Amino acid sequence: MVNPKGPKFVQYFQPVIDGLRDLGSSAKPREVYTWIAERLSIPKEEIEGTTKGGQSKFENKVGWARFYLAKGGLIDTEQRGVWVLTEKGRTAKLSDDDAYNLFKTIHDSFQREDGEPGEAETENTVDEADASAPDEKTYLNQDSIQEELVRILRGVTDKGFEELSARLLRHIGFENLKVTGQTGDHGIDGEGFLLINRFVRIKVMFQCKRYTGTVQVKEIRDFRGAIQGRAERGIFLTTGTFTKGAREEAARENATAIELVDIDRLLELLIEESLGIRETKALTIDRDFFAPYQKAGQ
Repeated sequence: MVNPKGPKFVQYFQPVIDGLRDLGSSAKPREVYTWIAERLSIPKEEIEGTTKGGQSKFENKVGWARFYLAKGGLIDTEQRGVWVLTEKGRTAKLSDDDAYNLFKTIHDSFQREDGEPGEAETENTVDEADASAPDEKTYLNQDSIQEELVRILRGVTDKGFEELSARLLRHIGFENLKVTGQTGDHGIDGEGFLLINRFVRIKVMFQCKRYTGTVQVKEIRDFRGAIQGRAERGIFLTTGTFTKGAREEAARENATAIELVDIDRLLELLIEESLGIRETKALTIDRDFFAPYQKAGQ
């Protein structure tokens, strides 16, 4: 896939539309990423490549495509966390020239209204410096906030990341959580219960890996082996990323389900739940929130 004109993310305009259309006109970002990666046979090195901030380059480009498609009225942005095709988007069939012209029209309007950099600078920003794609709520300082948040998360202590993860899980509905973090427990850092309804709850164990690397298949298998027979589901949280093989292993049929939370998902959850993030006219990091999880004097 090579688009002759414009930033590289322009090549994903039509695939994002096609993916949403095939998925029933609405989908979560991860579903769109997977659809495009599988249908377009995106090379492994592109899937697993990361930006300077540790985020997926591939997902970043798809995110930029979503941003411009939303500005062009092809994707609805009202429901946060779900991408939805508008009536215009449902019937859209963009050629390479159509996609480029859409990008240029929207970008030129930014330049007129906000004095943003020109087209060439935008291409360098996205394709070389790998700036983070804007979220559904777009703020002038979104990129710098996400980069700073990545730095903070990777700077917390191991124990701090375990406690922060437990706090996040509590915030999204888990109960009776406790952080274990015991040496020799095969990487199990905590456990708790997720309430399905007023009568049913399932036991969940979680593992936290605070680092900048990529979680491999073996680590998912080891974690599953540790929770087998002890919990109905596992959650693996990391400030890094997961290989394609690790994701496939986590979703393997007839095995204890493992939910994966990488650095991108961590950022989304913290922002969605307003944990460590205050919303003003721009996102603001609440440094006091992260202080208990960091090393003294950091």
